[in-house]
Amino acid sequence: ALAAGDERLAPAAPAPKPAVPAAKEAAKEAKPAVPELDTFLRAFAFAAPSEAVRREEAWRLWDPNGNGYLSLAEVDLGVKMTLQSFLKDAGAGEAVWRRFRPSFIRAFNDAKDAAAAASSLSDDYVTKGEFRLLLSYLGYYATWFEVFAMVDGCSDGTTATDDRRISREEWEEGIEKVVAAGLSWAPYVALRSATSASFDEMDSNGGGYVLLIEFCAWLKAAEVEAATPAGLALAAGDEQLAAPPA
Repeated sequence: ALAAGDERLAPAAPAPKPAVPAAKEAAKEAKPAVPELDTFLRAFAFAAPSEAVRREEAWRLWDPNGNGYLSLAEVDLGVKMTLQSFLKDAGAGEAVWRRFRPSFIRAFNDAKDAAAAASSLSDDYVTKGEFRLLLSYLGYYATWFEVFAMVDGCSDGTTATDDRRISREEWEEGIEKVVAAGLSWAPYVALRSATSASFDEMDSNGGGYVLLIEFCAWLKAAEVEAATPAGLALAAGDEQLAAPPA
């Protein structure tokens, strides 16, 4: 045995490294996005600043009573109608809506407090001034949910084996696919650099499982810290932000 302080003492184990080499190979073969996610993102492309007319039309459709506020139920229905109209097929639109439905509340909760409260209702509903951010957030969170579902149950999409939480074993098994997604169809900072240690970063309560809300918080924090375009949008309304995006 080596004595303490012996110069020949073996070096400390290196810190965990991203599963990049294998992931890069997987990314080369990865499709731009799964078909349902690609459909979802294209359906909400009118989040772009140049699509103000299209957004105005959508706002009137989503806010049928004209009170200037969108509830979660109205957003949920608006997403469904938008997808059905985009696909020109009620059944196909509903299928895509149902696939990503668990992510809508995350986008809604982030958007509803993005702008300074103008009334006692503003922080409980999405206002017209927050609508463009909501549409952007729907795309972010749908993409994040697709990655989450890919790891949960170790299967693509949402299946019978999913329990809406990720175990450490599922994370270890899915890291290469997570990084591959980050290098291709889900280009977010935390995904590209995911490691085994990322599990403990996400598992904020130490419960041994990562819930969707924890997974999304981890992704959002990395985007905000890196000041990516998504991060700047997601930081709207946060106390540390000097001013909301234009």
